[in-house]
Amino acid sequence: MSVFKEVSLEKFTEIREVISRFIESHNWKRVYHLKSLDEDEDLKRIIKLFEENSVIKGSVDSTTIYVIPIYFYVSNIGYGYALVASLIIERESSEYIVKIYYGISGIFKAPNRGEAEKLIDEWLGGFVKLLGKTISDKHPIATKLAEIAGCWRSIESISLLYRFYGDEILNDDTIPGLHSICHEEADLFVNDKVIVIPYIGYIGLFVVRDKDSSKIFANGENNFYEVPQDEKIFYEALFSGLNDLLKPEAVVKDKWGNKYPFSSTEVAVDGGRVVLVAFGHYDHKVEKWYMRDILAIAYNSSRRGRRQVYSFQSRRVSNTVSEAMKSFNEDLTEALLGFVFLNREIHKKAKEKIMKELTKKHEWKILPA
Repeated sequence: MSVFKEVSLEKFTEIREVISRFIESHNWKRVYHLKSLDEDEDLKRIIKLFEENSVIKGSVDSTTIYVIPIYFYVSNIGYGYALVASLIIERESSEYIVKIYYGISGIFKAPNRGEAEKLIDEWLGGFVKLLGKTISDKHPIATKLAEIAGCWRSIESISLLYRFYGDEILNDDTIPGLHSICHEEADLFVNDKVIVIPYIGYIGLFVVRDKDSSKIFANGENNFYEVPQDEKIFYEALFSGLNDLLKPEAVVKDKWGNKYPFSSTEVAVDGGRVVLVAFGHYDHKVEKWYMRDILAIAYNSSRRGRRQVYSFQSRRVSNTVSEAMKSFNEDLTEALLGFVFLNREIHKKAKEKIMKELTKKHEWKILPA
């Protein structure tokens, strides 16, 4: 039996619009502090909506959680949408704290109603099953899970993680890490199972690794896809080296005065080496830097072929750094090449690869001192 409830298009629209209009009319607030649950008539209607439509409901300590996982499917057209919404009511000594979160999927297509139900369960069911289990077991992480309901990529990630790892993800930092990303408390998160770099920069990367099968899955336009074999080395490198890229180690200024922060690391993967170079832009308003891309430059690898540079922003394997950087301006490309060449920590053979590219492109000559 599906953990998602199928409803009519009209019912789906009604639930979605009631929740979205309430949040919009309250300046997009998700959290409300009240002396009494009766003091806000609009909020009373929202609570009633959840009471009447929740598929999952229960309490953990002094917190009550309602969850609405629904979808509609139009059989004569063969498409539909899904929605996950949660209502959390925490009772404190002197007030109630009410939290509302919801997310809507992208369009899904299926040839018939049975396939639609199967697709929804495989795509999103893991999150709902895990949330229902934690509420039933009164697990302390249930509230954090319910607060992720508004972050669609995290819902997809948790569903996939639950398929591979089951309850194991309740006992490590996976759920807290995804929660911190969802609520913008962290700029990125990585452990041995998942990588998340949010869309605040340019990358928008969600990656899940099944350690038992050695398969890696990354977010696509509408769903996760299995990373091709010839790209896996770059994702394995990112699992190993992402934490070393968190702080810029140098800022390169181009001839126009633009500043580009860079960081790099080098890791051993698949019998070879991979250099990871992250670069971005600095936001002076919030005094933070954001990654625009991470390039992975492989060498001494057991992989055959010439294509050795991977851009995580474009998800493309290239023959050269310049080719991988073709969506960026030339000044930024040259700043990157200069950073790689001048960085003492990057292996000599990787630098030789870059130097060949530089001399070929610019017809530079090395003269005697």
